[in-house]
Amino acid sequence: MDYRIREGLDLHLAGVAEREISPLPLSDFCFVKPSDFRWLTPKLTVMPGDSVQVGTPLMVDKNDERVAIVSPVCGKVHEIVRGDRRAIECVSLAVDVSASSEAIVPVESSAAPADIRATLLQYGLWPCLRQRPFSLIPPSTALPKALFVSCFDSAPLAPDFALLMREREADFAEGIRILKCLVGRDVPVHLCFRPDADNAWAELAQNVEIHNFIGPHPAGNVGTQVHRIAPLDKSETIWYIHPFDVARIGRLFSSHCLSFDKIFAATGPACTRPRYFSSVYGTDLSSIFSQSLKEENVRKISGNVLTGSEIDKFPSLRFYDFQLTFLPEETEREFLGWLLPGFNKWSFSHTFTAWMKKRKIFGFNTLQHGDRRNFVMTDIYEKVFPFDAILPLELLKACMTHDLENMEELGLYEVDDEDFALCEVVCPSKMPCQQIIRDGLFELRNA
Repeated sequence: MDYRIREGLDLHLAGVAEREISPLPLSDFCFVKPSDFRWLTPKLTVMPGDSVQVGTPLMVDKNDERVAIVSPVCGKVHEIVRGDRRAIECVSLAVDVSASSEAIVPVESSAAPADIRATLLQYGLWPCLRQRPFSLIPPSTALPKALFVSCFDSAPLAPDFALLMREREADFAEGIRILKCLVGRDVPVHLCFRPDADNAWAELAQNVEIHNFIGPHPAGNVGTQVHRIAPLDKSETIWYIHPFDVARIGRLFSSHCLSFDKIFAATGPACTRPRYFSSVYGTDLSSIFSQSLKEENVRKISGNVLTGSEIDKFPSLRFYDFQLTFLPEETEREFLGWLLPGFNKWSFSHTFTAWMKKRKIFGFNTLQHGDRRNFVMTDIYEKVFPFDAILPLELLKACMTHDLENMEELGLYEVDDEDFALCEVVCPSKMPCQQIIRDGLFELRNA
């Protein structure tokens, strides 16, 4: 079925990655962070000095100890980094660079759902799945009403899935078969595509429902797709997973090979040579930072410019990210900048003349061009927010006033913070819309 998304916005940033993949050698350190997994309460299963192999559990969820976060490499536990109130910030691993980053493990050949579930939990691939609402790792005993695989990314400078999935076609099809067995015949598996993209890598998948999404970002967001195909009610859940992780699961069951390899795109206006790299989850990316930056004062982002997280103490990608973005860091406001014609300045409201040149590429930086102020009552959010039955401004206000009943009635169960990223971009009040929604979801979940 075809869906056309009319409300949205494509940001055309400089720094598109070249279509080549450069292997990144194993670094000396690897960082596994509990914060990569939303609201996970970690309980350590290792201590500094312990030897680990690929797939060795490093921590489990205190609320569901069958859910484990495992080591992506061989080596030793170098350090347990703790923050405020001794909260675990990172498990730092000293990598054995002479060892393989893959492991051959015994896997039950049974297609029984219980056996598949046990295998994914045992080898640390259960966290590849996420659940809406709340974008959490699903409970180890849960089942969804539907499973979604978004097969394209519409975010700025997003990686090309045809390149990510090259030579993984058979593994992807096997992963879809395994996940279909896991959720059962009565649970539909939805694959969402952009029809003008190269989707040949997914053609082997069977027993799935195919949907095409046409239009600007956030057409590639799973929230937009769920809202069109299987809207959520309070008591319902859906699961979603990245195609690369589907192939990872397929490879585990077909070849008995456990691997946490990752292909990601290094992008952005401050990147000297944007291109793709192949590596392992959690690997130390300091070498890329030293070689790929045009200047010293650069913001390094794991993910895209809309929803990514700034990389601070631990130079590695988050578990679910396949993109690095580098933006020039700007702190000084431009004197009388709003009075200039702005031939190279982006503006949603056509304040500057650059809008007249279609598909112009902009070298964005981190400057917000204004400070936070009171909410301005306009319809600007609706122009980039493709959820027909949800009022974004009213929902944001309900979250800010901690009105739980209004949050539910206005549709908070259907959205996530990433669905409000474009609202944050165009907001005339400079409100942190994503953080407001994230806080509202946390409050609603714990009510």
